[in-house]
Amino acid sequence: MLANIFWIVIALLGFGLLITAHELGHCIAAKRGGVQVEEFWIGMGPKLLQKQIGETNYCLCLLPIGGACVMSGEDQESDNPRAFGNAKWHTRFIILIAGVMMNFILGFVILLCLSWNVQQEVTPVIDSFSEGFAAEGEQGLMVGDRILKIDGYHIFTGSDVSEGLRRGAGDGKFDIVVERNGQTVHIDGLEMTSDLDIGNGMKGYGLHFAVKDLTFAGHLRYALVFAVNDARLVWHSLGDLITGAVGVDQLSGPVGVVAVTAQTAQAGALPFWSLLAFISINLGVMNLLPIPGLDGGRLLFLIVEGIRRKPLDQRLEGYVNLAGLCALFALILYVTGQDIMRLL
Repeated sequence: MLANIFWIVIALLGFGLLITAHELGHCIAAKRGGVQVEEFWIGMGPKLLQKQIGETNYCLCLLPIGGACVMSGEDQESDNPRAFGNAKWHTRFIILIAGVMMNFILGFVILLCLSWNVQQEVTPVIDSFSEGFAAEGEQGLMVGDRILKIDGYHIFTGSDVSEGLRRGAGDGKFDIVVERNGQTVHIDGLEMTSDLDIGNGMKGYGLHFAVKDLTFAGHLRYALVFAVNDARLVWHSLGDLITGAVGVDQLSGPVGVVAVTAQTAQAGALPFWSLLAFISINLGVMNLLPIPGLDGGRLLFLIVEGIRRKPLDQRLEGYVNLAGLCALFALILYVTGQDIMRLL
């Protein structure tokens, strides 16, 4: 029991780190832009510690989740010349986007640190085929081909090929783009089966890829590619949700995320930090959605303001954001209930 509580606390601290980084992005951008930051919270709930530094009251709160960067005049009109609502358009844009960018940067930095545990990467260059592979040849795939796309899905590494094939056509026919001898070659309707022996008693499409040692630049590219892939996974998952391929009942809320993170933490530091990097990038993508109450919704209002060349009614914007937050909280409550039912 105590062990489970320990891992849950670790998961909460990890999740809190991501939220704090997001709010820190807003805080740094606001201070750099001359906007008055009244309070900065680490965590939520009752305040355990607080210290006034300059014009900002920094608070450490009881619950290690959440956080906030409270700016003057953020959601209401203010006579303060340094209020958020009175700042220049580009300053407000930078402040709003800074939280998302901090999540992306943190995810990338975590992945870069983890990449030093990897000495080689699997490239999307075909090295060989399994016995029985029937699509080899000039009209199909050849050794030395670098796979660029599978059914429109961009391929950056050898591991992307599996995801591209998984997301591809269900009839066993694939539209593949490869680089061959410096030329881009389009292969339409290539038939492949996933029942070939690929070693270790496993079945697959029979493609084997070349590996190469990672240089310093390779580590940077490796981390960037995996960050992009994490963002793509979130984006495609949102698409599956919109199209109905994934139901709302399959979503995970805070309880589910913490439970999975705690289980991952028990598996070791590498999977734990890999998951935190994914969640950090996930938070960045989700906050960019043009939904009232999220940074993306506020950015949308700001873009409309820029097009109209005059400020929007702040009270109206506040009401819309409040309605969006209420809808989000209702969704969170629903998926949290689903999480609890799964755990029981």
